[in-house]
Amino acid sequence: MHHHNDPAWGPLPVRSAALRWLVLLPLTLAFLPLWWVVWILLALCFHGVAAVVQLFVYLVPRSERGAVRVLDATLGRVPFIPRWCVTPVSLVREGDTAYYRARVERRIGKKTRLLAKSPYLYAAHRDLDLGVHYYRGAGAGHVLHVASEQGWNLHPELRTRPRHCVRLRHSGRTP
Repeated sequence: MHHHNDPAWGPLPVRSAALRWLVLLPLTLAFLPLWWVVWILLALCFHGVAAVVQLFVYLVPRSERGAVRVLDATLGRVPFIPRWCVTPVSLVREGDTAYYRARVERRIGKKTRLLAKSPYLYAAHRDLDLGVHYYRGAGAGHVLHVASEQGWNLHPELRTRPRHCVRLRHSGRTP
């Protein structure tokens, strides 16, 4: 549950320029392509297992929620862009709270407008996962505040970890 005084929901500490440029940038350039290859291989393996799980879900009533939780507990723990990665944005905009706030507001607003335009695609687009690289300087609390104003809530089934990823689901109401 979101607690306003919990520091985990606030902005992440600003990383020093020396750490970003001298340590994290070389690590990102060296290990991020390998990380993505491993992530894609894991996703392909889970996609293969998903066919068997889908058959099980059809045979056993109400097992879909458990299948979603198992997938979240495995592949959901491995982010596509890890927290240690230095993206070009974080190299330049580290500590720029206004930029990250505007970025969060744009992303949530764009997704909300997509839902309003195409109600027939609502089921496919009503979930939104924001990795920490989207809101690093603004904090997960800001994401939740902006999202709740536009009809988004924390995902009821998938766990949100404010220092890693905020998982949202649209309530179906438009503001």
